[in-house]
Amino acid sequence: MIPTLILVLIAGLALIFFLVRIRGFRLTPIESSKLADRLLDVDLDAFGNLVDPDEEQYLREHLPPAEFRSIQRQRLRAALDYVGGVSHNASILLHFGQAARLSPDPRVSEAARQLVDDAVRLRLYALVAAAKLCARIAFPGTVLDLWASSTATKA
Repeated sequence: MIPTLILVLIAGLALIFFLVRIRGFRLTPIESSKLADRLLDVDLDAFGNLVDPDEEQYLREHLPPAEFRSIQRQRLRAALDYVGGVSHNASILLHFGQAARLSPDPRVSEAARQLVDDAVRLRLYALVAAAKLCARIAFPGTVLDLWASSTATKA
């Protein structure tokens, strides 16, 4: 009985953690005029190069295994930083959308609702990508498709 209770408690805490991580949690609201200044630059071309399977295969073929694993971990950590930047920016878009939802103009309110939905979805994708990158950092020889879940939902 006690192990089951502990397991349920841990699962509940994990759920709360992920919901807070996806939605963003801030005790003090940020002024919307300052939100744009907090956006981070994310170089998507560099990120694409870091997670490119062809580039990884090239490195795997041309480097000794130990050196490949070391370099691959560095590349994956850099990719994880980019995913963190995307998640951060999505959080800011979420705050923009939440503030704009209060607009009396129904078109602005509807656009804000869509922005909030898209920002939450992007944070969720970033969370999944970060989990996959962390798994690949722990096991650099494994191959995990970072985009499998996102491309499956688009079809």
